[in-house]
Amino acid sequence: MSTPRTLKLLTDHARKQADDCAIKLGKLNRKQQESEKTLKMLLNYRQSYQQQLAEYSANAVNPVELRNFMAFISKLDAAIAEQQKLVLHTQKHTAAGSSEFQQHRQKLKTFDTLTQKQQHQQAVCLMKHEQKQQDEHATNSVSRRKSSS
Repeated sequence: MSTPRTLKLLTDHARKQADDCAIKLGKLNRKQQESEKTLKMLLNYRQSYQQQLAEYSANAVNPVELRNFMAFISKLDAAIAEQQKLVLHTQKHTAAGSSEFQQHRQKLKTFDTLTQKQQHQQAVCLMKHEQKQQDEHATNSVSRRKSSS
């Protein structure tokens, strides 16, 4: 079985890894939320400009202005497509980070369990040793009484 010092080192290392993964996961979650917020904003812009296009079309707008407006919406659509890719990318990274964090938490839990078992075994050994000393003391005490009588 591993020594208490070795087990403590392993537990401390696992705890640091889990803490580092938690920080990393927090950053990944923030990036994902930001990318989703940006996508939502772009979609809202798109909807707003689509409504403006419908209003302009109803008012017989200059063909040049209409073409410029359509070009702008096209660029907005391209930005939305890129942002959707980014959202998917951040979601995948966040899922991978979450999985990694769970693995490190499980590893830490395992080392904590081993530490508890080792501490329990040490406590049992100590109790047995103390009981043995008490038994020896009692036996010696009884032997002395018999020999002095």
